[in-house]
Amino acid sequence: MRTALVLGGTGMLAGCAARLVERGWQVVLPSRTRPLMADDGPGRAARASISRGHRPTWIKADWTKPAELASEVEYELAGRPVNLLVAWVHDSYRVDVLRAVQHLLADNAPVVEVHTHAPVPDPVLPHPTQQVLLGHFAHDAALRTSRAVLEAVERALEGRAPSLHHEDAR
Repeated sequence: MRTALVLGGTGMLAGCAARLVERGWQVVLPSRTRPLMADDGPGRAARASISRGHRPTWIKADWTKPAELASEVEYELAGRPVNLLVAWVHDSYRVDVLRAVQHLLADNAPVVEVHTHAPVPDPVLPHPTQQVLLGHFAHDAALRTSRAVLEAVERALEGRAPSLHHEDAR
């Protein structure tokens, strides 16, 4: 089973996380609060094995403690590599969090980074990176965000050259 690590996946990336689960991915969602769609990790609560693979796995995380976040993800993965990283992390934590999880990524695992303001910084990790710059939306922000990020995920999984896609209603 392929594994995706979705940082920031409980808010506007929830649609992306749900779509990956629908496609058979194991999705790990570190965040401060437990999303409604997620399942607790196996080391944190007993659960029926039938639920694995049908919902994302939530891990309690704090962006200000990137080493602990990475350790919790590593524990959950039990040695399996991350095959896709999708990250929407606030600028003040971005570099530290991405570097902390870098060792969990499979060789050449694609990365999708989501940004909300220009200029878009250079990728942090030495992995093929698709970047999305989200603009302003008067309507359907969640739908447009989800679509833009999923398009970047598709480009990443197809092995396309790294690029920046700007999604804006204007």
